[in-house]
Amino acid sequence: MKDFSTPIQNCSTKRTKRGISTERQYGHIFWLFLMNALWAMGYPITAIALASGVNPSLLSVVRLIVAFLLLSPLLWQVKQWSWRLIGASAFLGLVGFSIPIWLQIVGLHGTDPAIAAISISLEPLLTILLAAVIARVAVPWWQKAALAVAVVGSWILTGEPRPGHLGHVWGDIALLFSVACFAVYNVYSPALSKAVDAGPAAALSFLFGALGSLVIWGLMGAPHPDHITFTMIWSSGFMAIFATGVAYLLWLYVVSRHSITLSALFLYVQPLLGTLISLVLGQSPLTVSLVAGGILILLAMGIGQENRPSVLAFLQRR
Repeated sequence: MKDFSTPIQNCSTKRTKRGISTERQYGHIFWLFLMNALWAMGYPITAIALASGVNPSLLSVVRLIVAFLLLSPLLWQVKQWSWRLIGASAFLGLVGFSIPIWLQIVGLHGTDPAIAAISISLEPLLTILLAAVIARVAVPWWQKAALAVAVVGSWILTGEPRPGHLGHVWGDIALLFSVACFAVYNVYSPALSKAVDAGPAAALSFLFGALGSLVIWGLMGAPHPDHITFTMIWSSGFMAIFATGVAYLLWLYVVSRHSITLSALFLYVQPLLGTLISLVLGQSPLTVSLVAGGILILLAMGIGQENRPSVLAFLQRR
């Protein structure tokens, strides 16, 4: 009689591993959604913080210092320090945090909604283009198709914005430059998160980002509010803890385990979530653009998965 115990055990092991792999994939997708939800909430809360009297340069300092302090205990996990690690952290801290966060806050304060909406759509597009050109990341055809669908969906979702004047030229330029800096950070950050764990990588980036923001704040004359209000505290606290510390920690965690293309595609969830938040809060009505754009963005998320989507693979075999 044949002994089938070993093959059965192997099949059970494979099935278990496949189940664990699928479970991890869904877990990473959840983190991607959570990260983008925090960033989406950051836009209206930034406006609240600025309206309460917080200066843009000071808000940048508060965000990065608090985020660094929260994650600084994780620096003990770094087993081997090097000048290359410090240099990469300093570069990402300045280009990914000090400069773009300040420019973003200035831009949101000084531009119109059309440019702000377009900038949200530009970041993932620039990220994928830079990844393909600089990092030589191969983008399969189905992810290119997903990117095109996401761009159109995001444009429809945000009300087909068309900038009509240059009355806020400096705010427009600041916002677009901040997007370019974020895209550079997105492309180069996976290398840092693979050299050290996501926690220490985020802490190091926040450290140098905070130092750079302190310099910018000093050059701006170190402005500070005359009095502190509860609105200042909770809005600045949310931006520091959740929209900075937690969100960027999740980005480094996921991007070290998935392709930069898939992670960047999920950035298009931000305008969708932002619009839904405004809908729930009663700030915007339910429109055809919201429904149509939202469907296209969700469709792009499904098409853009790293492995060839099952439907496409089935059609190709046919």
